[in-house]
Amino acid sequence: MNLVYHVVRKPTELFFLVGGALDKKPSETWRQYGPLFRAYSTSTITPELLAALAQVESTGNPVARTYWRWQLNWNPLAVYQPASSAVGLYQMTDAAYAEAARSCIRKNAVVDADCGFTSLYLRTLPSHAVELAAVYLDRNVAAVLARATNATANPQQKQDLAAFIHLCGAGPAGAFVRRGFQTMAGERCGDHLVAAYLAKVNAMKRQFLRFAADGRN
Repeated sequence: MNLVYHVVRKPTELFFLVGGALDKKPSETWRQYGPLFRAYSTSTITPELLAALAQVESTGNPVARTYWRWQLNWNPLAVYQPASSAVGLYQMTDAAYAEAARSCIRKNAVVDADCGFTSLYLRTLPSHAVELAAVYLDRNVAAVLARATNATANPQQKQDLAAFIHLCGAGPAGAFVRRGFQTMAGERCGDHLVAAYLAKVNAMKRQFLRFAADGRN
């Protein structure tokens, strides 16, 4: 009963039947999705950053699901359930999807006009997932920096900010900027240590930069 209830609420949980069969090595992620990363990149959200986040979040699996967890709850249907609404290459939540689906990427820039039916995008379709992630991150990086007094950021700092936002959301990102784009000791978002997450993204990004330099698709 519990499983049926949560599958009805979140049909993508049916992808548990696929499991990790669609997981990819970094080279495979770049080979398969490289053209999408390039097509939907922006001046801030580079192809290599999009690739790194996809690899870190889902191992390149377009139908990756979040884990399930146990918790004490008076509602028996909430005792064992998905940890969040996250799904897809970027483990994008319902809230992030609703925000990103209002815009689109055209000529490597975020725009609001002539976007077609982005509200019907699927997070489990790679082309949609990449575009949604680029929109969400580009817009939020710009918004956080605009709110920060006298804040300037080089390309690396903007990408660290994007990774921070992807993990923690835009709310805590202002404090990250005010600290000079530095994490606090032991700072966590969800189950992740923020410093370790950023280090993992940057390490993966360097690997994808090498793939790009080698001319791999």
